[in-house]
Amino acid sequence: MRTQPRPCADTTVVIFMGTFCPQLAAFAYGKLASLFKARGYDVVIHAIPKLGLGRIDEASDELARKVFFPGVSRRFILVGHSQGSLIALHLARYYPERVLAVFCFGAPFHGTRLANLGKVLWLPAIRTMAAHSRFLHELREDQTYTAENVHSLFSVLDELVVPWFASTVVGAHNVVLAPAWLHGPLIRAGLTRSHGIELVDGVADHLGVIWHPAFSTYIEQQLDHLEGGNLGLVA
Repeated sequence: MRTQPRPCADTTVVIFMGTFCPQLAAFAYGKLASLFKARGYDVVIHAIPKLGLGRIDEASDELARKVFFPGVSRRFILVGHSQGSLIALHLARYYPERVLAVFCFGAPFHGTRLANLGKVLWLPAIRTMAAHSRFLHELREDQTYTAENVHSLFSVLDELVVPWFASTVVGAHNVVLAPAWLHGPLIRAGLTRSHGIELVDGVADHLGVIWHPAFSTYIEQQLDHLEGGNLGLVA
Protein backbone atom coordinates (compact mmCIF):
# COMPACT_ATOMS: atom_id res chain seq x y z
CA MET A 1 0.00 0.00 0.00
CA ARG A 2 1.33 3.43 -0.94
CA THR A 3 1.88 5.70 2.04
CA GLN A 4 1.05 9.39 1.97
CA PRO A 5 4.10 11.67 1.84
CA ARG A 6 4.80 13.75 4.92
CA PRO A 7 3.93 17.45 4.52
CA CYS A 8 7.62 18.30 4.97
CA ALA A 9 8.32 16.64 1.61
CA ASP A 10 6.99 19.67 -0.27
CA THR A 11 7.12 22.33 2.44
CA THR A 12 9.75 24.98 3.09
CA VAL A 13 10.10 26.74 6.42
CA VAL A 14 11.00 30.41 6.05
CA ILE A 15 12.34 32.27 9.09
CA PHE A 16 12.28 36.06 9.02
CA MET A 17 14.78 37.55 11.45
CA GLY A 18 14.09 40.57 13.61
CA THR A 19 15.18 44.17 13.24
CA PHE A 20 18.91 45.01 13.09
CA CYS A 21 19.77 41.38 12.41
CA PRO A 22 21.94 40.97 9.29
CA GLN A 23 22.84 37.62 7.73
CA LEU A 24 26.05 37.52 9.79
CA ALA A 25 23.86 37.11 12.87
CA ALA A 26 21.83 34.24 11.40
CA PHE A 27 23.52 31.87 13.84
CA ALA A 28 21.21 33.28 16.51
CA TYR A 29 18.35 31.52 14.72
CA GLY A 30 20.24 28.26 14.26
CA LYS A 31 18.49 26.42 17.09
CA LEU A 32 15.09 27.42 15.79
CA ALA A 33 16.04 26.33 12.28
CA SER A 34 17.40 23.00 13.52
CA LEU A 35 14.02 22.20 15.12
CA PHE A 36 12.44 22.14 11.66
CA LYS A 37 15.42 20.59 9.87
CA ALA A 38 15.36 17.64 12.27
CA ARG A 39 11.87 16.85 11.00
CA GLY A 40 12.92 16.92 7.36
CA TYR A 41 11.89 20.43 6.35
CA ASP A 42 13.92 22.67 4.09
CA VAL A 43 14.69 25.86 6.02
CA VAL A 44 15.56 29.31 4.69
CA ILE A 45 16.50 32.27 6.91
CA HIS A 46 15.99 35.82 5.63
CA ALA A 47 17.10 39.13 7.11
CA ILE A 48 14.81 42.12 6.71
CA PRO A 49 16.09 44.47 3.99
CA LYS A 50 17.71 47.74 5.13
CA LEU A 51 18.28 46.23 8.61
CA GLY A 52 14.55 46.50 9.21
CA LEU A 53 14.60 50.30 9.24
CA GLY A 54 12.72 50.89 5.97
CA ARG A 55 9.05 50.58 5.16
CA ILE A 56 7.68 47.23 6.29
CA ASP A 57 5.36 46.83 3.30
CA GLU A 58 8.27 47.40 0.90
CA ALA A 59 10.43 44.93 2.81
CA SER A 60 7.59 42.42 2.65
CA ASP A 61 7.27 42.85 -1.12
CA GLU A 62 11.01 42.35 -1.59
CA LEU A 63 11.02 39.20 0.52
CA ALA A 64 7.93 37.89 -1.27
CA ARG A 65 9.86 37.91 -4.53
CA LYS A 66 12.54 35.76 -2.91
CA VAL A 67 10.14 33.33 -1.23
CA PHE A 68 7.10 32.97 -3.47
CA PHE A 69 8.83 33.03 -6.83
CA PRO A 70 6.69 31.67 -9.68
CA GLY A 71 7.03 28.22 -11.20
CA VAL A 72 7.74 26.44 -7.91
CA SER A 73 4.92 24.42 -6.34
CA ARG A 74 5.97 24.59 -2.72
CA ARG A 75 4.03 25.18 0.45
CA PHE A 76 5.39 27.20 3.33
CA ILE A 77 5.50 27.49 7.09
CA LEU A 78 6.39 31.09 7.92
CA VAL A 79 8.23 31.89 11.14
CA GLY A 80 8.92 35.44 12.26
CA HIS A 81 10.65 37.13 15.16
CA SER A 82 9.79 40.67 16.24
CA GLN A 83 9.29 42.79 13.09
CA GLY A 84 9.84 39.59 11.10
CA SER A 85 6.53 38.35 12.50
CA LEU A 86 4.71 41.28 10.93
CA ILE A 87 6.21 40.35 7.57
CA ALA A 88 5.33 36.66 8.06
CA LEU A 89 1.66 37.44 8.72
CA HIS A 90 1.59 40.06 5.98
CA LEU A 91 2.84 37.51 3.44
CA ALA A 92 0.45 34.83 4.70
CA ARG A 93 -2.42 37.15 3.91
CA TYR A 94 -1.12 37.78 0.40
CA TYR A 95 -0.44 34.10 -0.32
CA PRO A 96 -2.97 32.24 1.88
CA GLU A 97 -3.14 29.18 -0.38
CA ARG A 98 0.63 28.63 -0.07
CA VAL A 99 1.02 29.01 3.71
CA LEU A 100 0.24 26.10 6.04
CA ALA A 101 0.97 27.87 9.33
CA VAL A 102 2.57 30.98 10.81
CA PHE A 103 4.62 31.03 14.02
CA CYS A 104 5.36 34.46 15.46
CA PHE A 105 7.75 35.33 18.31
CA GLY A 106 7.50 38.62 20.20
CA ALA A 107 5.45 40.34 17.52
CA PRO A 108 4.28 43.96 18.00
CA PHE A 109 0.93 43.35 16.30
CA HIS A 110 -0.66 46.19 18.27
CA GLY A 111 2.49 48.29 18.19
CA THR A 112 4.85 49.10 21.03
CA ARG A 113 5.14 52.21 23.15
CA LEU A 114 8.89 52.23 22.53
CA ALA A 115 8.16 52.81 18.86
CA ASN A 116 5.87 55.67 19.82
CA LEU A 117 8.80 57.26 21.62
CA GLY A 118 11.07 56.55 18.66
CA LYS A 119 8.81 58.21 16.09
CA VAL A 120 10.90 61.37 16.48
CA LEU A 121 13.62 59.54 14.53
CA TRP A 122 11.39 59.50 11.45
CA LEU A 123 12.47 55.95 10.59
CA PRO A 124 9.68 54.31 8.55
CA ALA A 125 9.77 50.95 10.37
CA ILE A 126 9.68 52.53 13.81
CA ARG A 127 6.74 54.74 12.86
CA THR A 128 4.95 51.70 11.43
CA MET A 129 5.40 49.75 14.68
CA ALA A 130 3.96 52.55 16.78
CA ALA A 131 0.60 51.88 18.40
CA HIS A 132 -2.38 52.77 16.19
CA SER A 133 -0.31 52.78 12.98
CA ARG A 134 -2.33 52.32 9.80
CA PHE A 135 -0.23 49.36 8.65
CA LEU A 136 -0.78 47.42 11.88
CA HIS A 137 -4.49 48.23 11.90
CA GLU A 138 -4.90 46.91 8.35
CA LEU A 139 -2.77 43.84 9.14
CA ARG A 140 -4.97 42.96 12.12
CA GLU A 141 -8.21 43.59 10.24
CA ASP A 142 -7.27 41.57 7.15
CA GLN A 143 -9.03 38.20 7.42
CA THR A 144 -7.65 36.72 4.17
CA TYR A 145 -5.55 34.21 6.08
CA THR A 146 -7.26 32.02 8.69
CA ALA A 147 -6.29 33.25 12.16
CA GLU A 148 -6.57 29.71 13.54
CA ASN A 149 -3.42 28.83 11.58
CA VAL A 150 -1.49 31.61 13.35
CA HIS A 151 0.51 30.95 16.51
CA SER A 152 1.71 34.00 18.44
CA LEU A 153 4.34 33.15 21.08
CA PHE A 154 5.44 35.88 23.47
CA SER A 155 6.67 36.66 26.98
CA VAL A 156 5.28 38.86 29.74
CA LEU A 157 8.90 39.96 30.30
CA ASP A 158 9.40 41.27 26.77
CA GLU A 159 11.32 44.51 27.17
CA LEU A 160 10.77 45.78 23.61
CA VAL A 161 7.11 45.00 22.93
CA VAL A 162 5.40 47.21 25.49
CA PRO A 163 2.86 46.30 26.75
CA TRP A 164 3.60 42.61 26.29
CA PHE A 165 0.00 41.74 25.38
CA ALA A 166 0.40 43.83 22.21
CA SER A 167 1.53 40.53 20.66
CA THR A 168 -1.97 39.06 20.89
CA VAL A 169 -3.75 38.09 17.67
CA VAL A 170 -7.54 37.78 17.86
CA GLY A 171 -8.68 34.29 16.87
CA ALA A 172 -5.14 32.89 16.82
CA HIS A 173 -3.31 30.59 19.23
CA ASN A 174 -1.68 32.98 21.67
CA VAL A 175 0.89 31.29 23.93
CA VAL A 176 2.22 33.43 26.76
CA LEU A 177 5.44 32.65 28.60
CA ALA A 178 5.28 33.69 32.26
CA PRO A 179 6.78 32.40 35.53
CA ALA A 180 4.43 29.98 37.27
CA TRP A 181 3.80 32.32 40.21
CA LEU A 182 2.29 34.85 37.80
CA HIS A 183 -0.21 32.45 36.27
CA GLY A 184 -2.74 32.82 39.07
CA PRO A 185 -2.82 36.64 39.01
CA LEU A 186 -2.97 36.67 35.20
CA ILE A 187 -5.90 34.25 35.17
CA ARG A 188 -7.73 36.28 37.81
CA ALA A 189 -7.12 39.36 35.68
CA GLY A 190 -9.00 37.70 32.83
CA LEU A 191 -6.17 36.07 30.89
CA THR A 192 -7.69 32.65 30.32
CA ARG A 193 -7.27 29.91 27.75
CA SER A 194 -10.95 30.19 26.87
CA HIS A 195 -10.10 33.55 25.28
CA GLY A 196 -7.57 31.94 22.96
CA ILE A 197 -4.63 32.40 25.32
CA GLU A 198 -2.54 29.64 26.82
CA LEU A 199 -0.08 30.21 29.67
CA VAL A 200 3.19 28.28 29.83
CA ASP A 201 5.82 28.38 32.55
CA GLY A 202 9.09 30.11 31.80
CA VAL A 203 11.15 33.28 31.64
CA ALA A 204 12.58 34.94 28.53
CA ASP A 205 13.24 38.39 27.11
CA HIS A 206 12.52 39.64 23.60
CA LEU A 207 15.35 37.70 21.97
CA GLY A 208 15.25 34.72 24.31
CA VAL A 209 11.76 33.69 23.20
CA ILE A 210 13.21 32.09 20.05
CA TRP A 211 15.33 29.75 22.19
CA HIS A 212 12.97 28.87 25.03
CA PRO A 213 12.31 25.11 25.32
CA ALA A 214 8.63 25.61 26.20
CA PHE A 215 8.05 27.23 22.82
CA SER A 216 10.12 24.56 21.08
CA THR A 217 7.89 21.92 22.65
CA TYR A 218 4.78 23.82 21.58
CA ILE A 219 5.97 24.02 17.97
CA GLU A 220 6.83 20.31 17.95
CA GLN A 221 3.27 19.53 19.10
CA GLN A 222 1.79 21.73 16.38
CA LEU A 223 3.97 20.10 13.73
CA ASP A 224 2.77 16.68 14.90
CA HIS A 225 -0.80 17.77 14.16
CA LEU A 226 0.17 19.51 10.95
CA GLU A 227 1.89 16.38 9.65
CA GLY A 228 -1.11 14.34 10.78
CA GLY A 229 -3.32 16.32 8.45
CA ASN A 230 -4.93 18.53 11.07
CA LEU A 231 -3.24 21.74 9.91
CA GLY A 232 -1.93 22.42 13.37
CA LEU A 233 -5.28 23.56 14.66
CA VAL A 234 -4.94 22.68 18.32
CA ALA A 235 -7.06 24.48 20.87
